[in-house]
Amino acid sequence: MRMFFNREWSLAEKRLLTLSVFLLGCVLGFLFAPIKKGIYCGNHNGNTWIPEKVKKEAQ
Repeated sequence: MRMFFNREWSLAEKRLLTLSVFLLGCVLGFLFAPIKKGIYCGNHNGNTWIPEKVKKEAQ
């Protein structure tokens, strides 16, 4: 463990480690976040009008 922290890091290794830790935090955040009101993919723009003719044909 001491060798890990005393090591000299190249710029590419620093970037890779930083990106890995950030993405791991994002994944863990999604997994442990409480889901409120479920998950919904869509929009609620209020466009729910259906003509009377279509309603009668559907029945």
